[in-house]
Amino acid sequence: MMGLTLPERSRRAFDRLIRDATRVFGDRFVALVAYEPVASLVFVSSVTSGDLDALAVLAETWYRDGLRTPIVMTPAEFRRSVDAFPLEYQAILDRHLVLAGRSPFSEISIAAGDLRRACEVQARAQLIHLREGWIESASHADDLAEVIVRSAGPLRALLANVARLNGALPEEPAALARAAEDIIGMPADLVEAVLRLEDAPERGHALVPRMPDYLAAVERLWAFIDTWRAQ
Repeated sequence: MMGLTLPERSRRAFDRLIRDATRVFGDRFVALVAYEPVASLVFVSSVTSGDLDALAVLAETWYRDGLRTPIVMTPAEFRRSVDAFPLEYQAILDRHLVLAGRSPFSEISIAAGDLRRACEVQARAQLIHLREGWIESASHADDLAEVIVRSAGPLRALLANVARLNGALPEEPAALARAAEDIIGMPADLVEAVLRLEDAPERGHALVPRMPDYLAAVERLWAFIDTWRAQ
């Protein structure tokens, strides 16, 4: 799947986070894994309340660097929860960088049945959130653009998993959009434009006039998965 690319600013910020995490956890530090340019997981062999207090003091620095608070967990906790968060974890497995330590993902895979159930839930949520965002925007272009931009990441993860369960493994936005058109009947040009907002959110305004088409495409996606799940 499509790998994660980090801008230089993110790399510098993660370097600071790595230093902080290794200082707090010492030999209990396992790895730091970035799964978005601003989001990461810190894997450790154990976590104490004292560790959390020590990290809390550092959080403001990470925010100033543009990073979100990292998720702190053990590799065993990750393995035991893959069935609870299949879409989220599959997205991490597909698109991540191990920036320090050793990979905690060896021999981890997501069960197809768990992915199918999660795809149905996610497709329903995607459609509901788009409708809700349209109403709340009160037709303001800036707000509608933000609704579309926020939907890009979840849409990419959802379409990648639908494609995977249908035997395809597209990597780039264009290939993933073609798969969405071939498998589901969604318009490839529109899907690709939405997916590219992850790297170019400033283009969201250009898609505001296509919001009705985008909503119809997500309705088609939900209908496809609903029928597919009933088979």
